[in-house]
Amino acid sequence: MKKSTGMVLMLVICFLLSACQYGSGLDQLQLQQYNVIGNTEEYQEDYDILDKGPVSGGTLNLFTTEPDTFNPVLTKNTYVSDFLNLIYEGLTSLDEKQQAIPKLSDSWTASADGLIWNFHIRDNVEWQDSQPFTASDVEFTVQLLMNAGLDSVYKPLVQSIATCVAVDSSNFKLVLIKPNSFLPEMMTFPILPKHQFNQSNALSSGKSFKPVGTGPYRFESYTEKKQVILKADKNWWYLGIDNNSKNSMYIDTVNVNVFNSTDDAMGALQTGDIDVMGIDSGDFSKYKGRTDLTIKKYTSREFEMLAFNLSNPVMSDKYARKAISLAIDRDKLISAVLPGDAQAAEIPVLPDSWISNLEGVSADPAVLNAFTTITNPVGITSGNINNSTESVNTASNVDAASTSTAVSMNNPTATVTNTAITAKTPKEALQLGGWKESKQGYYKVIRGVRRYLKVELLVNSNNSIRVHAAQLICSQLELAGIPAVCTQVEWSDLLARTSIAKFDMAFIGCRIPQIPDISYLYSSNYLPVSLPISYEKARNISGYFNMQLDAYINAIFKEDNADNKKILYKAALEQISNDTPYIGLYFTRNAMVYGKNMRGPLTPDTWDRYNDIIHWYKPQQQ
Repeated sequence: MKKSTGMVLMLVICFLLSACQYGSGLDQLQLQQYNVIGNTEEYQEDYDILDKGPVSGGTLNLFTTEPDTFNPVLTKNTYVSDFLNLIYEGLTSLDEKQQAIPKLSDSWTASADGLIWNFHIRDNVEWQDSQPFTASDVEFTVQLLMNAGLDSVYKPLVQSIATCVAVDSSNFKLVLIKPNSFLPEMMTFPILPKHQFNQSNALSSGKSFKPVGTGPYRFESYTEKKQVILKADKNWWYLGIDNNSKNSMYIDTVNVNVFNSTDDAMGALQTGDIDVMGIDSGDFSKYKGRTDLTIKKYTSREFEMLAFNLSNPVMSDKYARKAISLAIDRDKLISAVLPGDAQAAEIPVLPDSWISNLEGVSADPAVLNAFTTITNPVGITSGNINNSTESVNTASNVDAASTSTAVSMNNPTATVTNTAITAKTPKEALQLGGWKESKQGYYKVIRGVRRYLKVELLVNSNNSIRVHAAQLICSQLELAGIPAVCTQVEWSDLLARTSIAKFDMAFIGCRIPQIPDISYLYSSNYLPVSLPISYEKARNISGYFNMQLDAYINAIFKEDNADNKKILYKAALEQISNDTPYIGLYFTRNAMVYGKNMRGPLTPDTWDRYNDIIHWYKPQQQ
């Protein structure tokens, strides 16, 4: 499997289409042509390690490729970003459930309309050069990221901010372009010390720049092409507010060794010269049977899916799409292609996210009507707005069986109703949609023409895992009586054909954002997005549009109550399941490999590969 060698992709709230990224991933919302997959197993046989419990001191050996800069908002190197995250902190961070937890801000409030936010700055925090941390530092960082001349992976996180100001030393206020109740989850970017910069050198600082942060480790030295050394900051603010962790920051020194490539680093891991690194499935076989390693897997942000072309007359029929969806067995697919290395998912939101826990949540229509208002644009009913050569679907040309909702032309804010597809099998779905069966297969008259249900599934040929999965999917469709052929094409050809809507179905993937936003795939981006031209933005390839779903998405972004968000989210899922513009397959899994001498909570998660690093330690050697 190919992988980029240390080049980070774009970060937050943007969604791109691109090749796989290796490492923590500064990119978001990108279409992927390769999978980044991890494996998780544990091999531990501590034949020469005596663990008497946590021990202070010791050196943790990490790796990086050659740094491009030590400015955390400018680096494009994912490995550099990894160790700079030990020096710098954001106003918030994300926990394993994708929830914002206080960091340099200890509380926040929003106005009733969700447009004005105030973040209170934590008291008694100092920079590592002993200067006080204030709201002015936050204002400086946000305005820097908003600067049109800055190329930063963090830029998408501030795109929805209209203006901001440090009200005083303890309060940072900002005004949004539109309501965004997920703003705290987006305030994770590293805050820079204003006193260390002026506007010019902040945009151009390189490897001569000496990082000064507020985090658990401070920058000690850099030897070009050899090593970066970090030292534990014994005055770190967190140690002063958490009595339990006062004496539990164990690792004293972090050596970040510079390698030419990840392959060189993997060799160093196997010889014990590196203590921890990330791997993908292509490298897992190198560690199979090693009793001196611990391998921990976690769900990645890489989501795999099938996209329908809704401008295709056959694929525009939601009953045909539903039948295809019901014919695909995700569990069998994962067992055959990625056993233990993928997590089934229907939409691009992590199954372990807090918003995905819908136990006991009911999408009651009476409750939903209190949250949502549908405004009818230019007399469009529901269903599909085509981005290609087909005309926009209106009441006169949408197949009645494909129409999932209907908005009254006389009342543009009327309640929208939805007829759910209750079928349990592909055949039931097709029968409900008026499809008939013949020796030639299932057929239906659509737009005045008899059309047969058959599928060509496009897949990029340079992704062997995806090709295997596509072939199995076609086999499952054949078993359901739906003729299917898998066509392998170059990645560039796949992108070209999807851009002009010359396909039936396409096997694609995307890197999800750090908030549970689905607007980019099922609508248009709710939040503004600005990406470098070198990346292909993940977009609504299917050409799907549903006003009811748009209303749910808008309401989710405006709603600040978590329980109400779940109600809206469940309703959105039901709408998506009924319309089936895409078929979600799974999230792949990544892994971290730890050397035999690493102890503590080795618990990587989607949002932090080095989760709880301050509690790692190295036991006494025999």
